[in-house]
Amino acid sequence: LAMGVVPASASAATAVAARFSYRGLGVGSRVKPGGVSSPNQVLRARRLSSSSAGCFFASAASSSSDKSICVDVAVLGGGAAGLTAAYFAAKSGAKVVVYERTKETGKKILMSGGARCNVLPVSARVEDFVTESTPRLMKNVLASWNVERCYAWLVDDVGLALGIEHVSKKYFPLSNSSREVRDKLLQACLAAGVTVRYETSVTSLRRVEDANDPGNPQWGLRVTDAPEEQARMVVMAMGGLSFPAVGTDGTGYAIAKRDLGHVLKEPYPALVPLTGNHPGGERLPGLSVDVQLECANVDAGDASTGAGDNQTTTKKKKPKPKKAKATREGFLFTHRGFSGPSVLDLSHNLVRPLARANASGSQEKDTAIESGSSGNSQNSPSLVVNWSGDTRDVWQTRLTENPGKTLVVTRVRESLPSRLADALLLESEIDASTKIADLRKDHRARLLDVLTKYVIQVDGHQGYRKAEVTGGGVSLDDIDTKSMESKLSPNVFFCGEVCDVFGRIGGFNFLWAWTSGRLAGISAAKKALGRE
Repeated sequence: LAMGVVPASASAATAVAARFSYRGLGVGSRVKPGGVSSPNQVLRARRLSSSSAGCFFASAASSSSDKSICVDVAVLGGGAAGLTAAYFAAKSGAKVVVYERTKETGKKILMSGGARCNVLPVSARVEDFVTESTPRLMKNVLASWNVERCYAWLVDDVGLALGIEHVSKKYFPLSNSSREVRDKLLQACLAAGVTVRYETSVTSLRRVEDANDPGNPQWGLRVTDAPEEQARMVVMAMGGLSFPAVGTDGTGYAIAKRDLGHVLKEPYPALVPLTGNHPGGERLPGLSVDVQLECANVDAGDASTGAGDNQTTTKKKKPKPKKAKATREGFLFTHRGFSGPSVLDLSHNLVRPLARANASGSQEKDTAIESGSSGNSQNSPSLVVNWSGDTRDVWQTRLTENPGKTLVVTRVRESLPSRLADALLLESEIDASTKIADLRKDHRARLLDVLTKYVIQVDGHQGYRKAEVTGGGVSLDDIDTKSMESKLSPNVFFCGEVCDVFGRIGGFNFLWAWTSGRLAGISAAKKALGRE
């Protein structure tokens, strides 16, 4: 066994992985076949610290007669935020155990950035993030650390060699290996004294009051196929619902709602590819183009920038619709519809209303956006694209000056990829043989609309299985953002994707994970050790 890495129990190979539905709070199970460990694999229990009188940690198997496990800080979830919380809690002097329900930590780290792992953006603003909680609370968390200090931690303490990709303004490991990022972060945790327990699924929490210290409870951790264990502090870092293939199943939401009394912002797939028909009925998969994209008919409290995103207001007057713009380049046609940074960054404006209207429905698979709740409805959010970024006046000049015998399609192809130019002419109902000199005024006006303010025909999205992150989650309004501690359940801290925050494409979600994880880990350790 690697130092600090301990299996959950002698029967870990046959453990039943509990699966919770966040909405129904029901329990399902699936049994993983495997053998039973021999007695030689059972490690003896050891005391965690002199301050843990009568409180033991069984590092492998436990019988029903064993005393409850008790640690300073239990981190539920071994993703980017959870490992960061564990590292900083351990460096602060706490005894830390990470409970990871799968066979390995950091699976989403391994998938990120096309397996290259864009660990940080070069710079960040609060407007790069989205929340439905009070925006200043998100700003408080982000202000607790900055990109420069986070970069220094990744380089000096974690041991990564990072470089800037100037085109995308992201930091990547020079190795271009997401596995190196995960492995070095895990190694840093183990070196700090963190214990990681794999295939150990915590399914619920139970408040354990201390008669001598009311209001300062410990927490009972109900672990699948094992006795209940106890922790002084719990860090909730169980992620959201995106990419269920890596083990995310919404258990963190279930625990937060059922066991901790939190009211959730309805989760929904965010940074998710959209489905729909391509212009002109053509199929353009694989075609990528730099565009200007905006989301029209977005309520003032629903824009995609963090500073103005979903601000709670007591005014009765309904805010006027406004536009959320994607300042990023990159629009990709897919076999199913649309993706790329510009589409993903704005997708939540279309998906979130659907999730609110269909809260009881599944968002795991492709989900249709019904008429009246999509970008195709006059008063609903819609994605509007300027294919070249050039103004209508610029295109007007192109389609009128020096006509000669030049074809309209030739003039359009000068500024756009040929396949896209042909599709846009089909969408405008203009024959490919039409000359500039013969283009009728009404046809030119229609083409100008298609070129500069085309409404993307979105009919659905690809659900959690393709979503980069989960929107919604535990509201920051119920969290003390100076420490990330729950206001409703003392000694429980939140970080990462389980919180009602996500960032746009480009390393911003890692920045949230590193920042919120650090704050939660340090705060939990200080409280566990009486150093508040």
